[in-house]
Amino acid sequence: MNETLQTIAQRKSCRSYRSEMIKDEELQAILKAGIQAPSAMNRQLCEIYAITNPSYIDELTEAIKKVSEERGEKKPDTYHFSYHAPILLIVSGPEYDSRRVEDGSCMLENIFLAATSLNIGSCWINQLRDTQDVDEVRNILNKMGIPHNHQVVGCASIGYVNQETPTKDKNENRIHIVK
Repeated sequence: MNETLQTIAQRKSCRSYRSEMIKDEELQAILKAGIQAPSAMNRQLCEIYAITNPSYIDELTEAIKKVSEERGEKKPDTYHFSYHAPILLIVSGPEYDSRRVEDGSCMLENIFLAATSLNIGSCWINQLRDTQDVDEVRNILNKMGIPHNHQVVGCASIGYVNQETPTKDKNENRIHIVK
């Protein structure tokens, strides 16, 4: 199996990170891999925001927790929406872009594969997509420089793995070859 296929097979979600920051060159490589993703008509409208300031990530955690509780979803006291990863990558695109979900998802997949290839853990995070229109959350996003007219497609928590998780088997019955 070639290196690319091995990286794809090795990719898994990480939910336990070490607190140390990844090297700048590793972060740059992951971000550059993200922007290499295909985009509709090569418009390249989605953007990646690398949040390395833990106070922003903690603010978002508290805001999301509050919104969830207001919606009747009790979060445990230990809840942290990005699993205490030292970096949160937020992928967003302009609300007028009808292909932002597809384009941003491709960016995220490239991010996950690049992280895996560098032995860096990653996990897809959806809570911001689901809470971004609540004023308290949107105000934090705006404070971090994410334009008001951008919609969050998804996020990636990234960092060095603290505790390995087992690889889960994939259901190959989802593959269909039609001749």
